[in-house]
Amino acid sequence: MMRYARVNYYDFIFSLIMMEAANGHFSRKLLNPAATLGMEKELLSVLLHHRRINQCYAYALIWERKGYPVGFVVMSSLEGDQGNELWMAAIAPSYRGLGEGREMIGTILPQFKQQGTGLMARCAPESEAMFHILTTSGFVVDAILEHGTRQLVTSW
Repeated sequence: MMRYARVNYYDFIFSLIMMEAANGHFSRKLLNPAATLGMEKELLSVLLHHRRINQCYAYALIWERKGYPVGFVVMSSLEGDQGNELWMAAIAPSYRGLGEGREMIGTILPQFKQQGTGLMARCAPESEAMFHILTTSGFVVDAILEHGTRQLVTSW
């Protein structure tokens, strides 16, 4: 089940972001103390105000099983009204390999596809599972960015 995340999910989301940054699934730059502090502020802003630090509209969603959070997604508008971004997404390690990531992403994409609203996502080179989910869900590689990060866009 997907629900909007409130500030009480901060610890779950933030710890998963930092763990995944350490594993290379998010930018390892987040492990730098200044970047960690910036991510803390960014996530709190999204959860409390539905705005990123740059004032772009954003919201977080929690993916739950039996009332417990097992994953999250953060959606964001892009600066300058350039579209929407699937900014961050992750599944807790104990729920990986069970189809939870595919189901979680598959729950949010139809609303954008129905409206004909394109999405952008960036995927770290180590995130092969997420890359596979995105490319089999209608995303195509648009560019290769710094350190091999793949920028993807929807093809609908």
